[in-house]
Amino acid sequence: MILRQATVQDAEFLLQLRSDPAALKYMPLVKLDLPAMQARIVAVAKLLDCQGLAELMMIVELDGQAIGMVGANQRSSMMQYTEVSYSLLPQYQGRGLATQALRLWVSQLFAAGYRGLGATISALNLPSQALAERVGFVREGVMREHFVIGSQAQDQVIYGLLASEWQQAQKGSQNVPD
Repeated sequence: MILRQATVQDAEFLLQLRSDPAALKYMPLVKLDLPAMQARIVAVAKLLDCQGLAELMMIVELDGQAIGMVGANQRSSMMQYTEVSYSLLPQYQGRGLATQALRLWVSQLFAAGYRGLGATISALNLPSQALAERVGFVREGVMREHFVIGSQAQDQVIYGLLASEWQQAQKGSQNVPD
């Protein structure tokens, strides 16, 4: 598995990923057409840099095939904190691939100098919450009726992971016998 920077050539794939009915139940995604998605890809950050404001979209590839995306949306470079996102095509879900991709992404973000990561997940999206927890994110709170999806207000669960927690967990996993 590799993560690579999204390019304009990935626009159709990203639109396909964003149109998955199961994902749309939990995310208030703005409808984009192909030119709008291409423009968004061009506009996002080119480098992983915790010192600048950035939105990053990375394609998750398995055996040369795009199977999903991971992202980061940094609101303030002063905080050295970014919000992560993740999504896999339905046929690749439930096989541990999202866990692998998110762990890889978290590792890259912390290596780039971030001190904390967050994830905002629909309270109804139990599989996504379980994924965040498997990777080490800690439930920090709930924003009540935070997203409106369709015409329904949904609570959002806030998760966080600190670099110090990640480093400690990685040390612990290296000491576990096979």
